[in-house]
Amino acid sequence: MPTTGIFNGTNLVVLVGSEVVAHSTSCSLSVSVDLPDATTKSSNGWADEIGGLKSWSLTTDGLATVDPTGASYIVGDIFTALAARTAVTVKFTTVSGSTPIVGDLVWSGLAFIESLDVTADMESPATYSVSFTGTGALTQATTA
Repeated sequence: MPTTGIFNGTNLVVLVGSEVVAHSTSCSLSVSVDLPDATTKSSNGWADEIGGLKSWSLTTDGLATVDPTGASYIVGDIFTALAARTAVTVKFTTVSGSTPIVGDLVWSGLAFIESLDVTADMESPATYSVSFTGTGALTQATTA
């Protein structure tokens, strides 16, 4: 059943392929369009722009795990794709557990892992932060 009304952000996650990025505590999608200047003398002193290149990125932060026995996408998997310069299929959608919610929006596309940061402060959980940069179109659909 599709999500209705205001919903809990805990249910919105990043997936790589069909696997949820493990132990995420926050995630975000950013979509933008470049606006090249098209101002001329005829613009009467007002700036004019045109729609240019579109771009998108995903970020997620969480608690790091290196346990390869789980079904989630973990820090080691992220590093492997980054080191191989491999583009991965990513999705930004709502889930119940780790299953996408049927009828909800899903944004998906191919992305490179731009950066991975792992932090291990004394007497605190190890954390990670990963940034995905889209290559090509980001699509929006409804989860079937």
